[in-house]
Amino acid sequence: MSEKLKTVSFDLYSSVMGITGLGLVWRAAAETYSVSALPGEVFLATGFAVFIILTGIQLLRLVFCRQAILAEWHSRASKNFFCAATISGFLLSMGLLPYSILLAKAIWIAAVSVQIFFLTCTFRRWLIDQLDTHEISPVWLIPMVGNASPAFAGVALGFPGLSKMLLFSALLCWALFLPLILWRIVFVRPVTPQKAMPGLAIMVSAPAVIAVGLYCIYGGMNDVIEFMAWTALFFAIVLISLWRRMLPDTFGRIWWGFTFPSTALASALIRVDAASMTTLNHTLALAALSLATFVVCSIIIMTVRQSLLTLCWGRHAKHTG
Repeated sequence: MSEKLKTVSFDLYSSVMGITGLGLVWRAAAETYSVSALPGEVFLATGFAVFIILTGIQLLRLVFCRQAILAEWHSRASKNFFCAATISGFLLSMGLLPYSILLAKAIWIAAVSVQIFFLTCTFRRWLIDQLDTHEISPVWLIPMVGNASPAFAGVALGFPGLSKMLLFSALLCWALFLPLILWRIVFVRPVTPQKAMPGLAIMVSAPAVIAVGLYCIYGGMNDVIEFMAWTALFFAIVLISLWRRMLPDTFGRIWWGFTFPSTALASALIRVDAASMTTLNHTLALAALSLATFVVCSIIIMTVRQSLLTLCWGRHAKHTG
């Protein structure tokens, strides 16, 4: 039992981010294009269920295999993924707004508290530890995305000041760290291994999330928001052109890293289209919505298929043994 629990690390919250993010994208599409809201609500309910399951498992890990969690916490790469849980909380709080303000507020406050703690500890470690250049990675942007995410529901929940403060800190950190990450990728060797290539997609989600956060704070479109949305689109086009290198040889949990960036991009472009419905904006928004839906649904299907095959193989090995 404990061996299985050790494998359920915090990076699996990226599945909640992808599924819930797609639900919010379809909700935005329903408001902008008058399509059915049902797909979005189904994805949001699914994301909430996965979040509850993963959180329950993390509590079990805290009791039965605390050393595994501590090992993640002390790992410079894995530590960033703790913020995937808080980002999931922010997305779910936005999804819960039409149903329960009280529950949405409770999740939002808990996620903000933990997010500030995670980001403080992460920054503190960056400042006092001796780091090598090869350790600079796009996953460093995950805490920045976490600071931008509270704005999604924060304004509606009555926390505009705190939401703006966290969002502006995310914008500052993104502007500071993106040049370092690009410098590491372009000029420093060794090159990014193929199994880590999906992590590059975070360069799409960071500006897209900031764009949506700014839109929520200011209640409309402006040039800065458009700049962040087009920046996310630029990175997306570059990474899509590298799709042969982006896809690892075998399917695994790392593939979930593609889901949230695609939904964040779609969310940003839908808001650009809602503000200015030109032919170009409309085409880009619908293309992004279709791509996000395809990516998330495909990875859900492949994950279910792999889980069933693993379960059947385990039963077969136990029976033959």
